[in-house]
Amino acid sequence: MIAPSILLCADFDETITLQDTISLLFQLASCSASTQQQLEEQYMKEMSEFLDQYEAKWLHAPTTGQGSFNGTGLREFLEGYAATDLRSLKRVINCRALQGICHQTIVEAAKTVEIRPHCAETLAAVDEWKIVSANWCKKLVSSVLTQSGVVTDNNIRQSTHIIANELKVNKQGVTTGKIDVKVQSPLDKAQWINQVRSLYTGIRPIVIYVGDSVNDLLALLEADVGIWLDSDSSSSSSQLLRQLVENYGIDVQPLKAYTTFAHDVATTSDDGDSKPVIYTATDWVQLKELVDKRFQN
Repeated sequence: MIAPSILLCADFDETITLQDTISLLFQLASCSASTQQQLEEQYMKEMSEFLDQYEAKWLHAPTTGQGSFNGTGLREFLEGYAATDLRSLKRVINCRALQGICHQTIVEAAKTVEIRPHCAETLAAVDEWKIVSANWCKKLVSSVLTQSGVVTDNNIRQSTHIIANELKVNKQGVTTGKIDVKVQSPLDKAQWINQVRSLYTGIRPIVIYVGDSVNDLLALLEADVGIWLDSDSSSSSSQLLRQLVENYGIDVQPLKAYTTFAHDVATTSDDGDSKPVIYTATDWVQLKELVDKRFQN
């Protein structure tokens, strides 16, 4: 039996990397510490207010529990979540917080970013991979992956591997503070998964998506196999994602429970009592084992 082809799509910050890299971009820019603090505080204030409203709703409403998937309610939440995040992004752009960074500075800064153990080996083991990231700097993403040995400088397809936003630069190659936005919301990520899948005709690859946060949830559901990388269940990001799967009727199973590469595409409709399934892994070792399993089916 021929092993199935795998297209592995993954988030970047805290899925591939050990830490979020947004703070690194602020450090590289000419943005003052007070401006950065003001932007962060405004974001936290608005996001906290948004989440407080929903937590009050969840507290007074029974959770979906063993019932059906509430896709309408989930999308309503994610649209509000994305709108709050977009307002923050617009403030970053409008005040030109990320201006003044040159190309070489980004390349050098990438050397300080660590990726998760066994990530590079897992990406090398699949037929094709894509990064689908809301990171503001595609150059930083590509530099990290190059310096970690995931891709090489002579890989002519490197640019097609990475779907992310990019800091715009002037004629001198220095960032202006404007951002070319391609990926911002959970819906954006899900649409990119569908767009990538549509490029294949005939026998399609099995699409695996790996992510760690709320912004990844729709992409996790859209993939044939959605894997939530939950390396720190005590983090606020993990706790919020846990609240969503519990309140909107998403089944969560350990990755070891996934036994076949049959095309069981998760549904995102409200029809019937079916619940979409996502799988949890704590590290990339488990993902590598899953990829290797295709040769055993």
